[in-house]
Amino acid sequence: MAEDSTMTGTPALAVRHSLGWLVFGNTVGLYLALLLIEPGLQAGAWTYGRWMPVHLNVQLYGWTSLPLVAWLLTIYQVDQSRRSAWGAAAVWAWTAALAVGVLHWLGGTSSGKLFLDWKSGSLQAFVAALVILWCVLAAAWIDRRSVWSRTRSMASLAGLLGLALVPVSLVFASSPAVYPPIDRTTGGPTGSSLQGSALLVIGLMLLLPRIITGHPRHGRNPAVWIFFAVSWLVFGVTEAMGGTHRDPHQILAVLFLLPWVWLLPRDWKGFDWPQGAAAWRYAMFGWWGMLVVSSLLMYQDGILDRIKFTQALVAHSHMAMAGFTTSFCALLIVLLTRHPIGGKLSVPAWHASALMMIATLAAAGWLEGAGPHWMADPPAWRVAGFALRAVCGAIMLAASAHWLWKHRLP
Repeated sequence: MAEDSTMTGTPALAVRHSLGWLVFGNTVGLYLALLLIEPGLQAGAWTYGRWMPVHLNVQLYGWTSLPLVAWLLTIYQVDQSRRSAWGAAAVWAWTAALAVGVLHWLGGTSSGKLFLDWKSGSLQAFVAALVILWCVLAAAWIDRRSVWSRTRSMASLAGLLGLALVPVSLVFASSPAVYPPIDRTTGGPTGSSLQGSALLVIGLMLLLPRIITGHPRHGRNPAVWIFFAVSWLVFGVTEAMGGTHRDPHQILAVLFLLPWVWLLPRDWKGFDWPQGAAAWRYAMFGWWGMLVVSSLLMYQDGILDRIKFTQALVAHSHMAMAGFTTSFCALLIVLLTRHPIGGKLSVPAWHASALMMIATLAAAGWLEGAGPHWMADPPAWRVAGFALRAVCGAIMLAASAHWLWKHRLP
């Protein structure tokens, strides 16, 4: 397929960088899966524990975050401003900061916080990348505000003010002295914490069609925004109350996510979508439904107690990242570039392999929760599960490499 004319400029560069980090992250993930089968494959001092934050963070801050950077560069029309050359510098600064992070994590320097492993030089490098991006967006806003409507100009300014808090928030959240409320009976998040993190994603899902595809065909749909506001109110109250997964108000907080399984697809039907977006949109909502329903089931008393700190939680993480988040990012890329992600073989192969990996990890986690006997002498089901996980990882790596190849530089 010939390169689409829209695949140019800094948003396209950010997309290619994101796909590059996806391939690298999947390569590390496959290596970790092989280490579980054969620990002798360890590369010197670069242990499983040092590679794990590399795998997690390049998926979050590389594959997941750079499409959002591309979205910001598009919203602020950086390529149409007099500072268009600065956009590429911001993208490369982001990738360079992530590379610094990889070196630090492999060297054993980490804050010790999941997905917030930034510390010392890596933290400084990533904060610098965030500041550079903000300056590029601010410069584009100054240049383009005269040609925008007053509403767009003020909304973009409000966005800049909100984005200015991100570097400060990252420094605060990465500190080992700061930790969100947890359920002390499980060591995991409270129901309200799960609801709050999900509401941030729901907010992005509500904004995406309104910013990219334009106004809805069937009115403004105020009901969805009312429920969104009520959900945040419930989060605030239940978060202040605290509690465990046995308390009704914490279970209520998680239950408030269930209506979004129906509300979001219904809301998105009111928009016109470009060709090529349907497959990833349907996949995203399929994974979203499984993610919400499984969260409700896993949070229940008796289930969470059995699967905590087992492969079942790893399965749930893959459902969130390899399933839902990957589908969301791929859809966002399609909307921004009007360029397809994958093909008739690689896309179904990705989803089928991800689903098989998740089912395998979930079953292994349930068996692990039955007792510690598997630690003394690894049973056949555990070895077979790790082998199947590695096979699925290899297929997903091949699929992501195909996506990167499709979006290579012309």
